[in-house]
Formats: sequence, structure tokens, C-alpha cells
Amino acid sequence: MGWTRTAYGNLYVVADGMGGYRGGALAAELTVRTLREQLAPSSTDEAGFREQVRQAFLAANQVVYQRRRSDDPETRDMGATGVALITWGARILVGHVGDSRAYLWRRKGGLKHLTRDHTRMEGMVESGLVLPDQAAAHPDAGILDRAIGHLQTVEVEVGSWIDLNCGDMVLLCSDGLCGYVDDVEIAEVLSTKSEPQTLADKLVDCALSKGGEDNVTVQLVRFGDASWRSISNLLGRPMVLILFSAAIAAVATWAAAV
Repeated sequence: MGWTRTAYGNLYVVADGMGGYRGGALAAELTVRTLREQLAPSSTDEAGFREQVRQAFLAANQVVYQRRRSDDPETRDMGATGVALITWGARILVGHVGDSRAYLWRRKGGLKHLTRDHTRMEGMVESGLVLPDQAAAHPDAGILDRAIGHLQTVEVEVGSWIDLNCGDMVLLCSDGLCGYVDDVEIAEVLSTKSEPQTLADKLVDCALSKGGEDNVTVQLVRFGDASWRSISNLLGRPMVLILFSAAIAAVATWAAAV
């Protein structure tokens, strides 16, 4: 998870590691770091930025792939999913690989997916082999068909520019949230009149209350009055709470400063 100011606006990133505890954590860290390094100093104009986002994800893929070691059980299967939100004035762009998601919430429009899960099951739904309401319970529901660092290259999906209105919110999350909390419940939480920190806490609590055994990463950004407000929340199983406590403290300090 990361946030940084850039030459054009702000960059927000959520990455979710896989392939074991230590290897997954390393893959997620490398993904966030590389995306920030590649995108923060950009001077590319709006028209060419979609390709630059794609290239940044490809760079992250190379960095993670090169750190894998076939003789090291902690890194040989490591990889990550990642989603990046870029702001440019009152416009946003989202790029992603894997099943970490981005949602747009609007008062009058409700909740909308900005990303498509890169999973085997999503492909089966799109081809008509499985009905959408059957997908979540399917035994292959969580199998990815692409991830950062698993192969020498990866197909990156980058959306189109979206204009935002005052009060719009963008949610970035790992499958630790969306794998346990459905869209209806997420929309219900976001529709309550609360501060972003409270909403982020509620989303994490909702995932944990459903017995979620995966790390829950939530980054919630609200646009209004020509300024961005972001609240992030990162929780997981007890064994990772200490590891991420510094990240929680850092985010809380930054949020208070803005």
C-alpha cells in the first residue's frame, strides 16, 4: 500500500502479495516501490499517460520476477496483484493486474467497478460458461490468470480517464475485502454519512466479521472542494498486525496533516 504526491497529482497503490508470507510481502513491497518510482516524477501529458502506466506495471513485473529464486522456497512462487489510482486535477486513471480492485462510488450512481478481476473464473463468466451468481462459490473462484512477477511479462489493464464530481469516492482494495464482502454491502457502508476513516474501518471490520483469513487492505479516497482526502486501513491475521502497525501509524499521521 502506498501514496505519494506526483508531478501531475497523486498516486495511490494497493498491492497484495502471494506465494508465502515472506515472499508475498516482498513482492508487494517491490510492486508499490517500483510503481511509485516509475510514475511519481512523470512529465508525460494526459494523452500519453495510459501507456506510461502500463510500462510502470511492466517494470514492476520485471523487478519482482528477477527476485524470484527457484532454489529458495520463500521466493520461488512469489508474486503480487496490484491496482494504481492516478489523479490529474478532477480526473482519475486506474491501472491494475490481478484481482485487487478499484471501485467508484457516487451519491446518485452508487457503486461501480473500475477494474475486472484477472481470474480464471472471470474469464469463464465472460465467455458464458459460468453464471455470475455461481462464480463466487466455484472452487476455482480465486485462481488468478495473471499476476505481477509470475512470468517475464504480464498483460496490464489500464482504464480510460474518468471525470469526478464533488463527493465521489474511489476505493482500492485487496481481495481480503471483496472476497468476503459483496458489492451490496460495500455500497451500504460507503453510502453512510461518515468520514473516510470511519468508512475504511467499517469495511475492514465487515470483512473480519465474516471470518476473513486473508490480509485486508483498504485505501479510500474522497474528492471534494478541489482537494483529495485519503484514508487507508490495513489489517490482517494476528501474525501480520505488528508488521503493518508502522504503515497504519504513517497513514494516520499523513491524514491528520491534510
